[in-house]
Amino acid sequence: MEVTIQANVEAKAYFDFILSTVQTSLEVAGSNEKIKKGITFEKSLNTGFMKTEMCKVKVTDYVYPKIIELDYVSKSGTNTIRYVILPKGKDACEVTYRETKYDANHVEKKIGAWSEKGYRKKLEKRMNAVTQYLIEQKNKNETNTAGQ
Repeated sequence: MEVTIQANVEAKAYFDFILSTVQTSLEVAGSNEKIKKGITFEKSLNTGFMKTEMCKVKVTDYVYPKIIELDYVSKSGTNTIRYVILPKGKDACEVTYRETKYDANHVEKKIGAWSEKGYRKKLEKRMNAVTQYLIEQKNKNETNTAGQ
């Protein structure tokens, strides 16, 4: 499944936000390393209502500040998540989120049409919330800088 939004923020700022969430997971796993292609760590993954399991996370593609791809490997299969951020001017970018789920035999799992529609809306809402947060932070920083 793929979702693309237009974000009215600098591409680098959006990418840095995504990196910060991955970096936090890496630090929680006990590593002080910086994100790079090939790095792996373990993370607790929500697998359903009140259920979690440990999964292995591997950065499979990384091109700063445009692409990050992560494989989340657990007993139940693999989720591959890929973000591609394309600049569209000074304060605008296109953000594409792609998620592919595979079962334990590495066969792609299909999402039902109704489930995909709801999941797509949830992802768009989350991606737009990141945009709104970054705009608010930028405005806050500009206000603090102007007041000094």
